[in-house]
Amino acid sequence: MSIRLLSGGHSFSLAELKAAVDTSKGGVEVVVLTSKTTLVPAEFFDSSYAAVYLNEVGLAPAVDECVVWSKPVGGVVAVMAISTPCHEVLQGVNVEYTTPLLAECSVEKGSVLHLEGGLLYVRIYDGGMRFAEVVECTNDADVLYYLSKIDEVYNIYNTLARAYGDTARLQRLCKRLFKELICE
Repeated sequence: MSIRLLSGGHSFSLAELKAAVDTSKGGVEVVVLTSKTTLVPAEFFDSSYAAVYLNEVGLAPAVDECVVWSKPVGGVVAVMAISTPCHEVLQGVNVEYTTPLLAECSVEKGSVLHLEGGLLYVRIYDGGMRFAEVVECTNDADVLYYLSKIDEVYNIYNTLARAYGDTARLQRLCKRLFKELICE
């Protein structure tokens, strides 16, 4: 079973979540969609410092949020803030938390863009991951502004880009920016 938790809460009632978890026949993968996400090198990750990692990058959890983390993927662990009531419903269930920042991809050099609701996930690769971040983008101008700022540092516009999530919107906004834009 896969559950997607939206930024700032959830897209279903807690009763619906509890019913779905109770009928799950195995593990539950929870894709956490929040701007309160950071990646930590797996070799330095210590779960007792999970909240500290978010605090140190200015993403402190709100009073009604708690901190969760992913399993190591590609040498990094994602640390995220989620709704405490959602987390409580998932207690006692075999849960794996993840984020679009950890999604598999076969880009050796270029960008991976994932637009989901008001969140833009960006990863830059050049012989390994060089950059990964999620930002809130409430409109098209935010997406274009953020990508232009990344291009100033990483020169991403003339490279390959893979698009996920709202690919129609990314195609419309970015098709002229990248050397090649592949929508998945």
